[in-house]
Amino acid sequence: MKHILYKSGMAGLLAMVLICAPGCEKFLEQEPEDSLTEQEFFRSEEDANAAIVSVYDQLQDCVEKFLIWGEARADLVSPITRKNDQTWLYELTYPNDLWALRWGDVYQIIGSANTVIVKVPPITQLDSRLTQQESDIIVGEAHFLRALAYFYLVRTFGEVPLVVEPPLHDQVNFKVPKSGVAAILAKIEADLTLAEAQVPVQYESTLKTRGRATKGAVNALQADVYLWQAKYSEAAAAAKKVMDNKALYTLVPGTNWFDIFALKNSTEGVFEVQFDYLLRETNGLGTASERFIVNPNHLKLYEDAAAPDEVRGLEAGYNSNTNGRTYWKYVGLSTMDLRRSGSDPNYIVYRLADVMLMRAEALSHLDDAGKAEAVELVNAIRARANLPVYDINLISTDTNSLVDLILKERSLELAMEGKRWFDLMRVGINGRPEVLVDKIVESRLVSERALAKARVADPRSWYLPYHINELAANPALTQNPYYK
Repeated sequence: MKHILYKSGMAGLLAMVLICAPGCEKFLEQEPEDSLTEQEFFRSEEDANAAIVSVYDQLQDCVEKFLIWGEARADLVSPITRKNDQTWLYELTYPNDLWALRWGDVYQIIGSANTVIVKVPPITQLDSRLTQQESDIIVGEAHFLRALAYFYLVRTFGEVPLVVEPPLHDQVNFKVPKSGVAAILAKIEADLTLAEAQVPVQYESTLKTRGRATKGAVNALQADVYLWQAKYSEAAAAAKKVMDNKALYTLVPGTNWFDIFALKNSTEGVFEVQFDYLLRETNGLGTASERFIVNPNHLKLYEDAAAPDEVRGLEAGYNSNTNGRTYWKYVGLSTMDLRRSGSDPNYIVYRLADVMLMRAEALSHLDDAGKAEAVELVNAIRARANLPVYDINLISTDTNSLVDLILKERSLELAMEGKRWFDLMRVGINGRPEVLVDKIVESRLVSERALAKARVADPRSWYLPYHINELAANPALTQNPYYK
């Protein structure tokens, strides 16, 4: 795969400097005739733009892993073939050399973002074409992308090394011990505070507005981060900032729901990782998703005879083939079995329906007025899907019941978008571990349930172990406690 949609000019060459690890210093000292050294980079407006574009390029390389981290262990899928790279996590046991345990590509995002944060601001003194505002936007984007990368890592592995210096010289120590979850989350929050102040509301094109860091993208990530930490008032407020921008973010009508995925960059999209096969930008999202069928328990929700989900169900969220009901969001170009000719679906990190349901979950933990709005938000999503809405006078509105109702709606709306494991884990770490355990156990075959329960009963097992190569490369890193 070659990723050039975000690229401008020098981005490919800059990537070598942006991600260069310790040990690259000898290469940098040689100054070959047909290469550029680190000293020659970061001197012009073009260099600044190419540098941030390279960070987005590295984000493209991670989307399949983000999808698998968020879905393969959860309860909405069943693997067609067991124990390959994409499906092995479903087993809830992990060989120490498993592809899904590698994090180097995510740390490349972080390393490149660190470089942009340090090296771009001085360019304003070297090239008057790069204004202070433009420099601030680029640095804000880098803070957002670093925060996003660390949020995936902290939810997947728990404690990880916290590296905030750029990999530009041999005096930077990258072999550092892991940092605590609280410290990583605090750094994520700080990055997002800075990013919110510096990135724009929108850019000059739809592609950039949906595909680069905007205030809406920052606020959506803030809502997610706050919700993870049970900071419910803050999560609700951050989500509301996105929802309040009705000029930019609106729900796609139910009749066009599949266009969110087929056409990409819809009015619902808040932040999407961009791909275009005509520019040789492709990904493995379709292949990965077709390795799973819709879990039979989850299928019952879509195909409920009393209220079938015809907007998000068969020939939309999933399709029927010889393997069964396989997920269709990253595969199809229409609801009528027309497949995408190039493997270039966007990876939707955040869209408006997701943000609305995050706000609903946060409000469910607050006062009665908040709970009433939470039900209204869920009803808005259900009405879009032509499903019966809830009468607040006829349902239980205690916090746990509302959260369960919201989790159900998220499972229908956001299935196979890399959300479900993190949804269950978020509720589990914030006082209800039985939610994750019960959902995982119920989703497995009867013959597998006792073993599945044993493997998820300890919350420490919800974090993945570190790959054997990561441990070998960093002597200061010790294995996650559950796997010692």
